Amino acid sequence: MTKPPKPGIVIIGAGGHAKVICDAIIAGDEYHVAGFTDAVVPADTLVQYDYRVIAHQDHLQDITNRAEYFIVAIGSNPVREELYEKALQFFKPVSIIHPTAIIAQSAEIKLGAVCLAGSIVNSNCVISENVIINSGAVVDHDCIIEKNVHISIGTMVGSNSIVAEGVTTSIGERIESFSKIN
Repeated sequence: MTKPPKPGIVIIGAGGHAKVICDAIIAGDEYHVAGFTDAVVPADTLVQYDYRVIAHQDHLQDITNRAEYFIVAIGSNPVREELYEKALQFFKPVSIIHPTAIIAQSAEIKLGAVCLAGSIVNSNCVISENVIINSGAVVDHDCIIEKNVHISIGTMVGSNSIVAEGVTTSIGERIESFSKIN
């Protein structure tokens, strides 16, 4: 008996962060990578492994036959937010969680969020839409990470903290418990 084909996913962006997300998608083994889109990298450019740019990111309507799902793989919060809203017109958002990420059963990971290799999200956290929890980041219990946030590599967010919409932390930043970061 053959397995049904995996659903297709388009990775929006074709830079370094997109390569990391591509690895997470492959490791998770839930989706077939249909390809990348980008504003600068030309169509048919090889990005990673056998995956190529399949369209300019302004022409998502031209590739709806290739995938049902999308993830935005761009580190800049304002750009990621704009592209997320645009992609919603053509595809369904998904969350990507690397198999080495540790996510508490009581944590809520909303659509469009990514939790990359070695990240930890503890009990009762809310990771909102279109958020990046980057490699090695720790979000302790009872935190709220609002929309379009980038928790950078190695950042530690102490318990009961709120990181406001659109914030990007510094690499390795330490956020004390009960903080509100704007």
